Order: sequence, then structure tokens, then C-alpha cells
Amino acid sequence: MTSDAATTTGTESIGFIGLGQLGIAIAQQLATYGRLHTVWNRTPERAADLATTGLSRAASPADLMRDTSMAILCVSGASAVEEVTFGPGGLAESATPGKIVVDHSSISPLNTRDIAARLARETGAHWIDAPVSGGPQGAVAGTLTVMAGGSQEDFRRLEPVLSAYAGRCTLIGPTGAGQAAKLCNQVIVAATAWGLAEATLLADASGIDPTGLPEYLKGGFADSPLLHILQPLMAPGDTTHFGSRDLLLKDLDTALALGRAAGCPLPVTAQSAELLRAARKWTSPDHNGAHIDLLRGPPHTALQSERPPADNS
Repeated sequence: MTSDAATTTGTESIGFIGLGQLGIAIAQQLATYGRLHTVWNRTPERAADLATTGLSRAASPADLMRDTSMAILCVSGASAVEEVTFGPGGLAESATPGKIVVDHSSISPLNTRDIAARLARETGAHWIDAPVSGGPQGAVAGTLTVMAGGSQEDFRRLEPVLSAYAGRCTLIGPTGAGQAAKLCNQVIVAATAWGLAEATLLADASGIDPTGLPEYLKGGFADSPLLHILQPLMAPGDTTHFGSRDLLLKDLDTALALGRAAGCPLPVTAQSAELLRAARKWTSPDHNGAHIDLLRGPPHTALQSERPPADNS
């Protein structure tokens, strides 16, 4: 079930948990549409970055769940999702039948199914896994892609809310299906990123202006949003931030674990993950130039200085 995002934000009372770079962009969009009621973050000061007034700041996830009909999560990983849901002061303490938890975090579909089943068993509340693609800039533009897993009834309730920050929303299947689709997305993104880095270096080595690749290849099979968005940032030492490579690596490791459990070989994904691990030793995980820096190697002058003096005896 696929749709463009609806044009109304619906009648849900929304609480939001997780004000990282993506989370705060989504929360700000919800606030702009007048649908955000309450927020909670482990670092309360992050809520101050929301440019809105009249927003309630919950003392705990349980308080947030008590005061809203739908809690939206956007946290770092499975352990954070489980802690927010079942830890002290967690969502489960005040979740009741009819309430929905929507998880925009990227975690394993196996973890998702376990958490959703436990929440339903203990409280009767529903769960939709709804990881996104498009980054903070996509949230601000209202163009995020949402991959959802859950029931059609719950998805229909969620669609109007998503209209504040998503351009395309798809119910992939039952619980966990959205997370599986997001892992497929990350596998493609990682492999493409390294392909773009190699093509950029090859163009430069061949005497072609690498900054022209997006225009040269436009309309061909190699054309893609990443070619136009990410490739221009792949300059040596580029420190432009375009998503965290650490989060991408976390998702690749999740995909590899899922693949091993299913007997599904993912050799390109494994290589992409190890390259990201190596690149992290060179530069910040937030700097896009690390793809190029790793493949290019240290500057020639650095290599020269590391060579032992010649033996002229």
C-alpha cells in the first residue's frame, strides 16, 4: 500500500521522542503544522532548539505517552528503543489499547517484532515501524520516504501525520517489514557511495573534471539522487555534513547479521562496511570527504617524510 503523503495532519495528539539531527527536523515540521503536543529527550536542552511556543516537555516517556494518542520515536538504535519503551518511566508504563507507537529509528526487524509483540501483550498498544530515508534536509523539505510495517488500520491513522514531513509513504507489510526495507535502502546507499567515490577518483585520474559527473551522466543508468547530492561533496578533506557514516555502518552491520541468519550472502555490503570502518580511522564520521581520502591515501609529501633515509654506504 503506497501513497503520496496526505494533505492534512489529522487529529492525533502527537508526542515525539529523540531530538537528534533527524528527530529535531521532523519534530520541527510537526510543530510548524501545529500537531506536536509533547516532546521528551534524554538531553532536555535539545528541546530548546525547537522554534515554537506552547510545547509541553514531558518528564519521562511514560508521561508523554499518557498525554498523547501517538508517540513517535527517532532514537539511535535497538537498545535505545527498548529502554525508552520498557525501561524505568518508559512508554509501556502508560500505554493503553488504542494508542500507537511509531518508530522512525533504524533497527533490526527481529528486534522490532520482539518489542512490538511485548508492548501489545503487556499493554494492548500498537506499533508501527516506520524508518525513513532522505535525512534532515528531506524532513525540512517534506520529502522523506517512509517505509512502514504494521496493520493497515494503524497506517491509515499515521498517514495524515506523515504529511508534515514525508512525500512518499508505503506500508510494506506486517511489523518489521519497514525495517527490512530500510536495510535494503542502506545496502544500496553504501554500495553507491563507494561507487561514486571510485568514479570521482577515476575521472580525476583520467583528466576529466570530476565536478561535472552529475551533469555528464544525467539521464543515464548511473543517474541517481546520490549522484547529484553526495558526489559533489566528495572532495579531498571535505567536511560537509550529510548524515553520519557511523549510523550507516550500524545499519550495514544489522543487515549483515540478518543476512547471515537467513543464509543470504552480502559480500558487497560486507566490503562497504569494512571500508567505512577503515575510513573512520582517517576522518570524522560526519565528513563526506573520508570516502575520497581513504581511496586517495595520504598526501605524497606525507609518504615521502615517512620513508627511511637512503643508505648511501
